[in-house]
Amino acid sequence: MGRSSGLLWSNELGSAGRTRFGLLRADCLDLWPLAGYKFRVTAKIVKQHYVSRALIARFSQDPRMKNGSVGQVDVSSGRVFPARPPGSVGFEHHFVKFDGDRMESLWATVENPMTDVFVALLRGQPESLRAMRPQVNDFVALHFARSLEAQRIHADTLAEVEARTRANIDLQTRLAELKYGLDLAKAPSILQEMADAVLDPIQALEERGEPFQQWIEDVFQKTRTYLTNFSLSIRPAPIGTEYLLGDCPAIGIAPGMDPRRRPPLLDAKALILPLTPRYAAMAYPSERGDPRFSVDVADAGFVASLNRAQIALAHKRVFYRPGSGHEVTVRRYLGLDGSWRSADVNRTTPR
Repeated sequence: MGRSSGLLWSNELGSAGRTRFGLLRADCLDLWPLAGYKFRVTAKIVKQHYVSRALIARFSQDPRMKNGSVGQVDVSSGRVFPARPPGSVGFEHHFVKFDGDRMESLWATVENPMTDVFVALLRGQPESLRAMRPQVNDFVALHFARSLEAQRIHADTLAEVEARTRANIDLQTRLAELKYGLDLAKAPSILQEMADAVLDPIQALEERGEPFQQWIEDVFQKTRTYLTNFSLSIRPAPIGTEYLLGDCPAIGIAPGMDPRRRPPLLDAKALILPLTPRYAAMAYPSERGDPRFSVDVADAGFVASLNRAQIALAHKRVFYRPGSGHEVTVRRYLGLDGSWRSADVNRTTPR
């Protein structure tokens, strides 16, 4: 889990972060009132993208989003899937199921301004994006917060909270004494009942998706604010190379980082997001004065390293422009032969 607190803010933001929400403190005695909490669940939009459809479309055969399809490889099996339209990949049903429609509207405020960015990149005019630095940084923040990695951290945190609560015999005994008195306080069934009493309200909230929704929105807003004064470098890939796109595409860079676990935000020295097969965006702290904007041609080693990171941090799929040959790139990274055939659907390799 990374940090000793085991709570999401510590994992996602870094050592300067705070507890993401108080109700997941395993030593809290104020949880029972949540049992009567009334919930509002709205999610008319069922199919929700965790990678923006507009971003995936840039890796299709037609980056203008008309008739293109995007290639994809499963990172667990190495299976190469047929190319699909951008709207058919990179989503889950009810990814944010609580207040989902409002969240989709919030994401749209970040995604819609990127139209001008993608048009400029399609025309080969990255220098014209100086005024769009805030919008590009917001787009990076969105993909850092709304991600399958965030979903994993959330699930791991809930599992840790349950384990810590069930192991906290002192807490269970104190609650049992309050409810039943000293005579029954040590009975195993009573202790289990007390643990359930602490966890049931949390699990009820989780069933409705509210904790994840609240946290992912909070992480997004704080990441967005954190990146406000970050400089932006657009990194064109050299001729003969292309970027690919993982399903957790906002990559953090930090010294000594685990290549399969992105570093917490406050520990990262930069955040990098591929925007098209030809261009990537790198947001990084401004050393002095106002944020800078630059266009800095990447070398082949940078492109290869970013592509490896995209594959390593992917949870399900890696996307690429059909015809780029990146299905071979992904399979070789996974330890499979670069060639592939339909029988490979049954092959697996450890992640």
